[in-house]
Amino acid sequence: MKYIKFTIENYRGIPKIVLDLTKKPATNIFTLVGLNESGKTTILEAINRFTNDISKENSHTLIPKSRQYDFTGKISITAELELDLEDEKFIKSYLQRKWKFFIADNEESIKITRSYNFESSVPLEGEWKTKNWVTSFIGKTKQAKKTKRLAEWKNEAWQDLANTISKRFLPKILYYPNFLFEFPERIYLEKTDGEERTQTEYRGILQDILDSIEDSLTVEKHLLERMKNKEDKAHKNALDSLLNKIAEKLNNVILKEWDEIFGSGQKKEVEIKFDNDGDTGYFIELKIKQGSDSYSINDRSLGFRWFFSFLIFTAFRRSRASDPGETLFLLDEPASNLHQRSQQKLLKALDGIVSDCKLIYSTHSHHLINPKWLAGTYIVRNEAINYGNPEESKTTETKIETFLYKNFVAEYPDEIDHFKPILDALDYVPSKLEVVPSTAFTEGENDYYTFKYIAEVIFDGNHEIHFYPGAGVDKYADVFRLYLAWDRKFIGVFDSDPGGKRAKKRYIDEIGPDIEDRVFTLEDVNSKWKNLNTEDLFSESEKIKIIQTSFEDHQKTNGFHKSKFNTAIQQLYINNEPFELNKTTKQKFEKIFEFIAEKINALK
Repeated sequence: MKYIKFTIENYRGIPKIVLDLTKKPATNIFTLVGLNESGKTTILEAINRFTNDISKENSHTLIPKSRQYDFTGKISITAELELDLEDEKFIKSYLQRKWKFFIADNEESIKITRSYNFESSVPLEGEWKTKNWVTSFIGKTKQAKKTKRLAEWKNEAWQDLANTISKRFLPKILYYPNFLFEFPERIYLEKTDGEERTQTEYRGILQDILDSIEDSLTVEKHLLERMKNKEDKAHKNALDSLLNKIAEKLNNVILKEWDEIFGSGQKKEVEIKFDNDGDTGYFIELKIKQGSDSYSINDRSLGFRWFFSFLIFTAFRRSRASDPGETLFLLDEPASNLHQRSQQKLLKALDGIVSDCKLIYSTHSHHLINPKWLAGTYIVRNEAINYGNPEESKTTETKIETFLYKNFVAEYPDEIDHFKPILDALDYVPSKLEVVPSTAFTEGENDYYTFKYIAEVIFDGNHEIHFYPGAGVDKYADVFRLYLAWDRKFIGVFDSDPGGKRAKKRYIDEIGPDIEDRVFTLEDVNSKWKNLNTEDLFSESEKIKIIQTSFEDHQKTNGFHKSKFNTAIQQLYINNEPFELNKTTKQKFEKIFEFIAEKINALK
């Protein structure tokens, strides 16, 4: 089971928003982008509230600020979840075995709404909290002639099934507002009265690490019991071997990742020791050994502490054996207090942890935006913010809205480049000292994703070209003038269709000779490529097969569908998934990339 959609209504400053996690091209990483106070954290808190309840005493904190004086109504969070084949099989079998109820049609998804009800800003007496299922489960008993909804047939059976699904199949939602808590000097292996929550969390993480080594290992039996019997040689040898395995796993998953992302300096490795303090019991200590010295995790740099905590709570936590379905992680402003280089490197780590889970994270940093994930990016805006002057805010008149990025782009077609809405949402203005890379501008986002996919996945990054998508072939005049003023190397590569040729001529006529050796069409790359669009570089059979990677029911007889083709290319790029292109197609793109590099290098 996995989450595929959230609908949030009346939660604090949210009138109503929908986050759809199924849009194509599909991604497992979703980004909430907006200024501080735009409502990103409120959205994450609302999603977290779906599985993590709130007490009646604190329920007033959910009421919209603008209505706190007198709110009557319902605050709700609705989750839609997709059932996989195993889920459907269990539900059908469970109802047949226990209730002799036979489902007629399988349910592909279920909807569950958690609501909080108020009257005059006070929780409604007796019914302040409800949980409703919008699911049919239509079927019948062997004796019945007509089908009925399970709840109509026998409410007791329906309540039993709902409770069973909630306990057995409902995926975890894990909200991490901040990873910068203190790493415990000691992780105690037995629960004690009054212990800090950190101990419970890290004891669970320790079990996750054991699960990643072998499913049958447990903290109680394979660590604690062996420590208590360490005088026995067999127990001691087994314990030492397991501690070495844990250290090896942490070295490979965390320290190796740290070195790959941030560059290796002096070799670091995890060192694990155990002892018994007599009062609280047995514990283990994790330290970082560097050279002849050993350091506590909390003695390391801010960046290292953040990264260590982040990976230990995601890379291991995501595969907890007892967790049902597809875990959903919520990260609020990850790495916001780290250097921009560290933020950019973090994107690599995020990409590596979502193979079997989903991740929603918020950010107001353009360094934490990955073009790969724009299909799952939402721009968050709050009417309380004066976007012309963010210092002037009406804190009580919150109205939080979300726009799926591609819909935002469609609503504002006059933007001068494809990423500008993101930069506008972040109120980003480049520094005069900022390094601007040599750039190859593509005609639009579709050509951008095609070139990026071929260069990075098919050619394995052998061509280091910085591509950038515009909002269309006619939207580059201001961008070209800006890059000329910056004295930066750039070229534009457009289709050789009539639109591309007209745009090339117009830029040269309007801007002048400075642009002549910077704007090209595909016909300039190869004189035989007349009236050619980027997708025409592929063979007809390749285009159909590429479409079929995302749209399995698309047949050859359906012909070429441009929108589906571009979606499929973007999906292949997101998944870093190779596709077998023929030799001729590869040679065409090789020629284009060599042409781009030659023209950029020739610029003074």
